[in-house]
Amino acid sequence: MIDTAGIPGCTSCGTCCFSRTEDYLRVAGVDYERLGNDAVRLTHFLGNKSYMRLEDGHCAALVLDVTAATFLCSVYENRPDVCRWLERGSGQCRADLHEKAERPLLALRKKAAESAS
Repeated sequence: MIDTAGIPGCTSCGTCCFSRTEDYLRVAGVDYERLGNDAVRLTHFLGNKSYMRLEDGHCAALVLDVTAATFLCSVYENRPDVCRWLERGSGQCRADLHEKAERPLLALRKKAAESAS
């Protein structure tokens, strides 16, 4: 069992959805099919490999709700396996929190400022 003590809930965190690299979230053939009509809008190809597209430093499927301060996946039921495999409190989860915990907060602030203007 994974220890989740001190780890925020996924919808109040969103850190794992943030990256600066285009090849961060690999989308396999089965994932592409599962995404259905959203696949073309949310993915891009580098060579012959597909990845989730990033917008403003986070997965294009991520919805930032400034009012509720939440991070929700717009394709959660159809998300790629790489997202399904990540468990809250796992080593990868903790590493993401350590390396990039400020990114979701900065994104919320930016979106709030854009909404205010």
